[in-house]
Amino acid sequence: MNKANKEYLVKKYHERFGEDASHYLDCGGRFEILGNHTDHNHGLCIVGTCDLCVGAAVSKRPDDIVYIVSEGHNDICIDVKSLTLEKGEYGSSSGIVKGVIDYIRNAGYKFGGFNAYMSSDIATGIGVSSSAAFELLIGQIVNVLFNKGNIDKLVLAKAGQHAENKYFGKKSGLLDQIGVAYGEVNVVDFGNIDKPNVIHVDFPFKDLHFILIDTGGSHSELSDYYSSIPESMFEVAKHFGAKVLREVKQSEFDAEVLEEKEHGHQHFDPVDEHRATHFFLENKRVIDAFKAIKNNDEETFLRMINESQHSSQNNLFNTQVENQYAGSPQEAVDYANAHIENGAVKINGGGFAGSIICFVRDNEVKSFVEKMKKRFGEDKVIELHLRKDGPCVR
Repeated sequence: MNKANKEYLVKKYHERFGEDASHYLDCGGRFEILGNHTDHNHGLCIVGTCDLCVGAAVSKRPDDIVYIVSEGHNDICIDVKSLTLEKGEYGSSSGIVKGVIDYIRNAGYKFGGFNAYMSSDIATGIGVSSSAAFELLIGQIVNVLFNKGNIDKLVLAKAGQHAENKYFGKKSGLLDQIGVAYGEVNVVDFGNIDKPNVIHVDFPFKDLHFILIDTGGSHSELSDYYSSIPESMFEVAKHFGAKVLREVKQSEFDAEVLEEKEHGHQHFDPVDEHRATHFFLENKRVIDAFKAIKNNDEETFLRMINESQHSSQNNLFNTQVENQYAGSPQEAVDYANAHIENGAVKINGGGFAGSIICFVRDNEVKSFVEKMKKRFGEDKVIELHLRKDGPCVR
């Protein structure tokens, strides 16, 4: 049973709180199409909103208490008069709720207490950003109940990022939050990090299926691995007197790399150099894929996806933890590629562990999914569909 649907959650809300919910809202997850690890250095990305979602039945309270029942998790109870993190809240769902409301408050919007009964179709750790969906759902609840829906999507996305960075302790960029906030497929330019340019595109390739494969593996011990990627890029940017790689001209970087090869002058740590190379080439791939989408050029689009995966493997080094090929995303990519003729396969999200995303054509999808389920398990192979909306009332 889909436990994030309206009928189920409205019923459960009434059972728990003894009253009818005033609203039902939901928010989808996201999957990365292109732009692996570029957002934190103000790069270019393409992201899709998917139909797996977090849903909530809600109503205002007459006091300042936010009380959330979330199936499978401990209840959350906070007083919005005090949004300071208490001992033990750092890294918790209650911290996320406080962080989202704190940002909305500081942005000058109204807020208050509410009850919510919540559930999710998004399994933890499958790589479609259940955390961002939760953050944006909380923001949209405050938006609808207290602000007549007038808070801009970008403000809600930034509220989610603020909560994740300051209250949860995860150094994330803004891609996940934008990915769930805007719906369908969007090209995102983070050149102006305070106001990223979000360009909606009509995805023309109707014969492509988005098949997510969850390879398993825990992300709990991987924070240092994730942090190492932006740090590598920051180090190269610092060499040129910049804070992020988007401020560096690729021609200047290429000239330094060429000098290294010709004269043996080592300007960069080798890993840092590879990761900077990925950044510059990945931005070009996003531009080329954007053109391919506009021109209905499926072959070029798929080629950009496959080239991105090759670069993630050979430049970012984020498709597996070193010397841990078995059970890794890289192993899954290799297996999927062996069973697909004319599609594309790539890492989905941060990497090292977790999921991959496969772009499979109609004529191959049935056979492909059967083989993947036999290899990875029935519940580990999920077809995603594009969701039209960001967080909204149903």
